[in-house]
Amino acid sequence: MSDLFMKLPEGFRERFMQQVVSLTSPEDAMRLPFVSKMFRSVADSDVVWDSFILPDHLPALRGLEMDSAKSLFIVLTETPISFNQVSYFLDRWSGKRRLQISSDKLLVTFLDTDYWISNIPNRWLRLGHVAWLEIKGKVSTSKLSANTTYTAYLRFTFLREFYYGFHVPVETSVGITGEENINKFVYLDPRIAKSECQYLKRREDTLFEVELGDYFHNDGETRDLEMTVREVKSGKPKCGIEIYFMELRPKRESINLYCKSSHKAHSYSERNTERREGEMSKEGEEGWEDTNLFNKLPEGFGQAFMEEVVSRTSPVDACQLSVVAKNFRSAAESDAVWERLLPNDYQQFLCQGDFFPDISFASKKDLFLFLTGNPLPIDANTKIIFWLDKWSGKKCFLMPISTKLYPEGDWNPFCESRHSFVELLLGDYYEEWFGIHGKMSTSKLSPDTTYTAYLVHKWDCGFGYNFSAEKRAPFEASVGSSEDESVNRVVYLHRKIGETGSQYVVERKDSWLEVELGEYFNRGGENKDLEISVVDVISGRSKTGLKIQGIEIRPKHG
Repeated sequence: MSDLFMKLPEGFRERFMQQVVSLTSPEDAMRLPFVSKMFRSVADSDVVWDSFILPDHLPALRGLEMDSAKSLFIVLTETPISFNQVSYFLDRWSGKRRLQISSDKLLVTFLDTDYWISNIPNRWLRLGHVAWLEIKGKVSTSKLSANTTYTAYLRFTFLREFYYGFHVPVETSVGITGEENINKFVYLDPRIAKSECQYLKRREDTLFEVELGDYFHNDGETRDLEMTVREVKSGKPKCGIEIYFMELRPKRESINLYCKSSHKAHSYSERNTERREGEMSKEGEEGWEDTNLFNKLPEGFGQAFMEEVVSRTSPVDACQLSVVAKNFRSAAESDAVWERLLPNDYQQFLCQGDFFPDISFASKKDLFLFLTGNPLPIDANTKIIFWLDKWSGKKCFLMPISTKLYPEGDWNPFCESRHSFVELLLGDYYEEWFGIHGKMSTSKLSPDTTYTAYLVHKWDCGFGYNFSAEKRAPFEASVGSSEDESVNRVVYLHRKIGETGSQYVVERKDSWLEVELGEYFNRGGENKDLEISVVDVISGRSKTGLKIQGIEIRPKHG
C-alpha cells in the first residue's frame, strides 16, 4: 500500500490530505500544523479553510481582501459582520455562527423609571433608577447554524462609581416564542458568589456575562427564538447597569475538542461541495476532478491511505492525531501505522531479551507504549538495556561500563533505579583518579540517527568534586567509534547555582543527574564499536561517594 500511495499523482495525494483535514474542525486545522510538519502546508491551504466558511457568508464578505482563506476565517472570528439585519462572528472552535443582538435591538421594559440613557455612538443602554426591569431579545432561527446547541448570554457592565439593587435573583428563559420554556434564576451582582450556573463571569474585554440558557437548533422550520431576563419581584430600586448586547454562542461543551461532529460534516462539507466541486475540478489533474476523493477509491483504500499518511509522521504525532480529529482516530490506532513506527528489528530485540515479560499486547500501539516506558535487558552477558524513544520511536540504550581506579579500589554494588541490574558506588576508599568506559556495537543503533551520550549518576555524600570554580575537578569525555577519531570535551559532574550549558549536569525527573558527554551520528549498515569514556583530568584529589547508573545513549532531539 505504501508503494501504491506514492505512485499516485502528487496532486491527488495533497488533495486527499486536504479533504481529510477539511472534514475536521477549525480548531483541529489550527492544531495540525503544530502536531506534525507533514500537515503544515495542507492545514493552511485555502481548500481546507474555504470549507469552514459557508456559501451564504460570501455576500457579506465582498470587498474584503485577504491573502488566504485562513486569514479571512480568523478575521471573521474577531470582526462582526452585519448581514440580514444581524451581526455575527464565526466561532473560532467550530466555525459556526456566533450572533450578537445589540442593545438598540433589545426590547427593554421597566416601571417607575427616572430614565434610561441610550448611548447611541457606542450602542449601549445605561440604566437610571427603576423599580422593575425586563430585557428581551429575539432572533430568527434561520440565522443559526444547523444542528447546534447554543447558549445565550447577557453582556453588560456596571458603573464604577455607583450601582445597587442587583443582589436579588432575576429569572431567565431561552426558547421558541409561544412555547413553554425552561426558566432559571441568576444573579447579576458580581459581589454575590453563587454556583457556577447562577454566577456571572468577567470576560477578557472587561464586560460581565451571565448565562441565560441553552437552545438546540436543528435544520427544521424557521421560528423566532426569544431570550428573556425578567425581574421576579418588583419594588426593589436599582441603578447603574450598562447593557451592551445579548449573544448566542455555540455551546463549547457540545463541540468535542478532539472529534469532528457529524452535524459539522453536514453543514460545512456537504453544503459546500457544490461550490468547491467546480473550483477544484478546474485545478485538479485529469481523472481526479471529483472533490470527494474518497468516492474515487476502491473500498478500504481511503482508510489505508490515511494510515499511510499517519505512519509518515512520528509516534507523538500519531498519538495526538488520534485525539485531535475523529477522522484520524482509526488510522492512528491501527496496527499498520504502529508496525511502521516500531524499529524494523524490534522483534529481534524482544527475542534476545532474556527477561522479557510474558505479556500479550492488544495492539502494536500498546507494544510501542510499553517499550517506551519499560527499559528491558536484551543481553544478560553484556548487560545492555533497551527501550524506545517516545518522540521518534528510535532505539535507546543503557550501555554496560567498565571502570579503572587509582589507587586500586572497588565499586560497591547498589540498586535504586528502574533497571534490573545493580549500579556502582564509589565508596569505602578515597580514590585519586578514576575512569569510566562503555562500548557497544553500532549495529544495534537506529540508522540515520544522531545520538547523544549521557553519564547518569548521583551523589552519596560526594567528596572531591565540589570545589570553587577555579579548583573544580573536571572530567574529559570522549565519544566515537573504534574506526573514527573521537571528539573530546570537558564536563563537570557538579553544577553551581546559575551555571548553564551542556557541560554541566542537569537533574532528571527520576532524581538522577546526567551530563552530556558528546554526540555520534550512526549512518547504519555498519558494525563498529561505539566507545564512550569519562576520565578524571586532575589526579591527586581524594574522591568518594559517586553513584554511577551507566551511560545512556538517546536520539538527539531538535
